[in-house]
Amino acid sequence: MSPEPGQGSAVEVHIRTFVERGDKGLTGDKINRNSFIPPYFQLAQILEQKILSGELKPGDSLPSENDLAKEYNLSRMTVRKCLNILAERGLISAYRGRGTFVSRPALDRAVFTIEEYHQEMSRRGLTPEARLIAVNVLKAPAEISGKLELKADERVLYFCRLLLADNVPMALERKYMRFKKGSPILENELQYKAFSEVISTHNEVLPVRSRMVMRPAVVEEEDALLLQVPAGSPVLCLEQYLYAIDETVVGWGFFIFRGDRFSLVSEVRPLKGVE
Repeated sequence: MSPEPGQGSAVEVHIRTFVERGDKGLTGDKINRNSFIPPYFQLAQILEQKILSGELKPGDSLPSENDLAKEYNLSRMTVRKCLNILAERGLISAYRGRGTFVSRPALDRAVFTIEEYHQEMSRRGLTPEARLIAVNVLKAPAEISGKLELKADERVLYFCRLLLADNVPMALERKYMRFKKGSPILENELQYKAFSEVISTHNEVLPVRSRMVMRPAVVEEEDALLLQVPAGSPVLCLEQYLYAIDETVVGWGFFIFRGDRFSLVSEVRPLKGVE
């Protein structure tokens, strides 16, 4: 991302991979034996965070199964299940006789998180803000029921956030997730937490796959007022689906990025020494 103050500035949204980085708060760098999340998924999260943060770069060799098992006090079978998940997601590749290496990013597994937004805006000297516009529990409209694969009478939790930089609206986020009765969510959680982390906390289910669909659009009047642009202005719409391990859709929503503030950039670099 490269925002600069003033009209016509753009934020480059770089394509990222796998689960939103907000999930890292569930495990940190250690295996939580009391967590409802299986140890192999926790280890997958830990390694995924190292890949996304750049600690492990494309072409880097991963520790062996034995070394990972010793480091995290897990069985080799548990470690192998973790590595299989990362391989299925396209994050790592195994080569017989050579080891396991970090793969180049998969272009169809993009994510964009509140954490990334705050980090990038701060790095550019801008003051980031996530403003909670609306939150509600409602009977899912037909379109939302279809997206989340729900029955017609089921309820969903809906929230809307406005992302600003130096008090200038930059993007609008609208998200829907399955509602779990008796599991309250505080408004400050919705204001600052990543979507996948809200789902993990509220529904006790870990999103393991994120699918994004980017398309150009024009902004409608209601959203135009929030973004402080004329109705009909060009925008980028980033639709997001989050899936559980059983391929159930556990969350759906979209970002609306101001067309005069954002551009989408993808970088692909070949791996050196890895075929």
